[in-house]
Amino acid sequence: MRSVTTLPTWAVYAVSFGAPALAFLGALIGHLLGRKASTELDVWRRREETMRMLRWASEQATSEEDAKARMGLAVLDALSDSELLQDPDQSLVDAVLDSVLEEPIEEIESSGSDVEVVEVDSDSGD
Repeated sequence: MRSVTTLPTWAVYAVSFGAPALAFLGALIGHLLGRKASTELDVWRRREETMRMLRWASEQATSEEDAKARMGLAVLDALSDSELLQDPDQSLVDAVLDSVLEEPIEEIESSGSDVEVVEVDSDSGD
């Protein structure tokens, strides 16, 4: 005849409650790591799109055609206020804007006092 051995009570409780608790903990850690990776990927994609728009807008802003140049400056200005722009990238957008506007400012300053600067409101429907 075979003898039946029973597990101690603490071992039964450890297996009964320990296995589901460890499975839950493993799923929770996996979920948290997945969320972190997803957030980092979102930041990377936003930065990539911001740099693509910055490159395009700076090319347009330096165009010889006035309409393209105005459009490029408008996009640079909008990008500067956009939620897409990360804090570290703000200085880059500012540098591009300063670079684009440097030549016209120098021309105005070197032309003397007979120049009248007129601000054009691009938001108005006129």
